[in-house]
Amino acid sequence: MIALLIVLANVVLLVTGQLLWKVTLNKYPLKSWDSILTILLQPSMIAGCVLFVLATLIWFYALSRYDLSRVYPLQSMAYVLGAVGGVLFFKETITMTQWLGMVIILVGVVVFAKA
Repeated sequence: MIALLIVLANVVLLVTGQLLWKVTLNKYPLKSWDSILTILLQPSMIAGCVLFVLATLIWFYALSRYDLSRVYPLQSMAYVLGAVGGVLFFKETITMTQWLGMVIILVGVVVFAKA
């Protein structure tokens, strides 16, 4: 159960970083290579990068304590949280089939975590 919580913290940081990157790129679309520096210097882009670094440090901790075969499948929670974040923050739409897929992923995570 502790491994699940550690990976969940990792996933939350990763997804939050992705959401911040999406906020930045919605405001400053990548139109050419000349715009990259402007994009990279935006506070929300920098914050997303910081969260990715923190998530990576947590991932290192998880890898040092648990088997890769045990923790890596738990990261599939990122797919679900990322999709839900798209709906909540960017008004994206998800089909019933996609919702079903996310439920299947979460059921798989629960089954896997209890194994």
